[in-house]
Amino acid sequence: MTIALTAIINAVKRFFEHPTETKGSWTSHAINLWIKNETKLGPPATIDEINAVEKNLSFQFPPDFKELYLKVDGFVDWDWTANMFSIWPLPRIVDEYNRANDKTFIVFADYLINTHHIGFVKGQEGVFKNHGTTPELIANSFSEAIWLINSDAEVLY
Repeated sequence: MTIALTAIINAVKRFFEHPTETKGSWTSHAINLWIKNETKLGPPATIDEINAVEKNLSFQFPPDFKELYLKVDGFVDWDWTANMFSIWPLPRIVDEYNRANDKTFIVFADYLINTHHIGFVKGQEGVFKNHGTTPELIANSFSEAIWLINSDAEVLY
């Protein structure tokens, strides 16, 4: 693990251990930032929709993924953050997975219209970035990955 990645992981741990002065969950912080930046957000997914996607992908999403998607089902119409990351709605996750050759990588976000992807690797813990070769671990959890995206962390690039 690089020194930069270790520093980022430690910063994320401190963030979750000592929340900022604004009270609320990590999902509230993320959603409020996206609203402030006028990101077009999808309506909440239902647990039945999430379960159907999990069955389709033969993959169990982590609890923090479900926590966010039960509030916001990704971004609408390929919208993106100021740093050009798009969080995908469930239908796009399924569509892109069905078109992909690699059935071990489950993408939930992309940078700069698919320059590279952020997602899960079946059978492995954490969140990975993929430039088309070997996925590289960038976060220990989905919520950490969202924090990295929202804070424009260098490890994403």
